[in-house]
Amino acid sequence: MIFYRISFGTYYKNDFIDLEETVDNYLAALARNGQIDKTYTIVPWQKQVIAYVKAIGLEADQLKSHSAYGKERFKDIEKIFKRKPIWYYNEDFPPKQKAIWKNASFLYLFTPSYLPGTPLYRGDNNDAIPLYRVPITDYERENIYFWQQYYQNCNNIWMENGKLEINVYRMLADPESELSKQGRELCLAIEKATGIPTYYYLLRFFRRKLDDEVQRKCPICHHSWEVKQSHPQTLFCHFDFQCFNCRLVSHIPNGTVNLRYAKIGE
Repeated sequence: MIFYRISFGTYYKNDFIDLEETVDNYLAALARNGQIDKTYTIVPWQKQVIAYVKAIGLEADQLKSHSAYGKERFKDIEKIFKRKPIWYYNEDFPPKQKAIWKNASFLYLFTPSYLPGTPLYRGDNNDAIPLYRVPITDYERENIYFWQQYYQNCNNIWMENGKLEINVYRMLADPESELSKQGRELCLAIEKATGIPTYYYLLRFFRRKLDDEVQRKCPICHHSWEVKQSHPQTLFCHFDFQCFNCRLVSHIPNGTVNLRYAKIGE
């Protein structure tokens, strides 16, 4: 991701709080469109309203990347500050190359809590694809944004190992759970818009013995989905399992062998 400082304009007297709300509405619209990360900071600095954001890709600051709702909030910014926001690149060496999806062999949707930013990746080189560059509707981008929050919240609960651990793991690992079905529907929307096969990454932590694990069938169509690989796994996107019909990808987990919980998601 790319770090920016955004200067919105001058505030007077005690009106920072009102201006902060307008800026927050604008930045929230950018986050829901996949332009910036959901975590950002708005601060007063030398009588200026400043925000620090993490852009998810190049051209995230440009108006052409905004959703219809983002453009409306942009007008609010112009009206209240009498100027356009100015984005300052906050690093020494800005990236020069944009991640593109058009020549990808396939895409996949994956969003654990330790990977902020876009949940969409290329399946051939693992490049992160900003959602604002994908020709889906503004409504579909917002749906992906809220699904991502839902998934990451479940992932955090699961990793805390509390009483809800297994119930939440079932939502993450079962392709027929509400969470997974929603994610698979979003994959279908991306595939229809791009014409590129888009897969849903199915989490798996508990496993069987290795010989039994590699013989598992796709949990939806029950056909073979093992990927025959002649090279070692050096990238996450080198999946152990890939079902071309059901648009699912997954890995042989490194977790402990547990026959009781290995049944989840099978």
